[in-house]
Amino acid sequence: MGRSGNPAKRAVQERARAAVGSRETETRATFYCDESGNTGVHWGDRDQPVFVHGGWMVPSTHQGALVSALSGLRARHRLNAPELKWQQLSRRDGGSAVFRDIFQTMLGSAAVPFFHVMDKDYILAAKVVETFFDPEYNHFLPIEFTSAYDVKKDLAEHLLPAPELLSAFADMLRAGVEPELARLAQLALQFADFIEENNGAALAEMLRHFGSESLAAIGREFGADVWMRTTLGHSMFALMNRLEQFLRPRDVRIDIVHDNIVRFDDLLALVRGMIRESDGSDWLVINGEIRFFSMPTVDSLKLGDSKQEPFIQLADLLVGFVRTVFTKLSRGVCLDEDERAVCGDLVMLHKEFYSWDVNVPRATLEHLSAIGWADLRQRFLP
Repeated sequence: MGRSGNPAKRAVQERARAAVGSRETETRATFYCDESGNTGVHWGDRDQPVFVHGGWMVPSTHQGALVSALSGLRARHRLNAPELKWQQLSRRDGGSAVFRDIFQTMLGSAAVPFFHVMDKDYILAAKVVETFFDPEYNHFLPIEFTSAYDVKKDLAEHLLPAPELLSAFADMLRAGVEPELARLAQLALQFADFIEENNGAALAEMLRHFGSESLAAIGREFGADVWMRTTLGHSMFALMNRLEQFLRPRDVRIDIVHDNIVRFDDLLALVRGMIRESDGSDWLVINGEIRFFSMPTVDSLKLGDSKQEPFIQLADLLVGFVRTVFTKLSRGVCLDEDERAVCGDLVMLHKEFYSWDVNVPRATLEHLSAIGWADLRQRFLP
């Protein structure tokens, strides 16, 4: 990352660099993570449109000092609750200023934030595309369409103005049973009509001729295991990949401590199955980005109790703050001064380490540009 000609921006860059510069010499760390906006299989929840999964990677040599620093922060800001929760902090006057102080303290001890942001409507629209435009079910499409990521992203964007259809699809996912074939065929036709009005007849026609076999195969996806139909089930692997991309070239090893989650044993087993040595062929380049399928940098994944683990509480504050910011961005709401300051650091961390990622609509990214983060917007919208 080059030095900015803007003094204010340059100061942010230098602070981000200095805060995490010692990561290069650290060899052990723990990643403490949590999620915010988790509504399980209910993707259509209007009150929580954004889901964030992530936390803090804390160097082993800095944990003791951070525990002491956290005690001082609690006293200074009169944080007397037994457990720090973003839900409570966000409701008090100056809550974002308190979080800014905590955030900068974490950076000052070389802790690095990692997280993945998902707009639920957007990933729901993407799920519709992945379902009805899957060459496995849709025989109008060649198998190569599976990797036509840009086309599918555009399709998902164009489905966002169809909230009633998306809601009907979300209800099917939430029910967790295979829908009647007639209802599934009807929904495909409704999406076809919408697409014809907005994208043209050719794409729409592809949704009008599903046979009973294809519809039955599609229906089985709606009866998949619960964890496969949740936002956390989708975000977990994106978050693990973000960690591995950071860790592997730096030769850093970590333990992962996730806030306790129930009914996700199968998901956790899959992630633990990734904790193995690399055979040298455990990665692919997909849509211009490396995807890893093993995590030789990770020694363990265990669940923790946030009431007993202060760093999980700090992960809760981080993901809650990020969810609040991206919810505001999605609604076109202005950020306050402290929110903008933290986000300035996050932008620089992204440019330096690519430690977080988003899966959000183009309109949200346009708001990033509107508040002066054009470089970050260009990363997601080349």
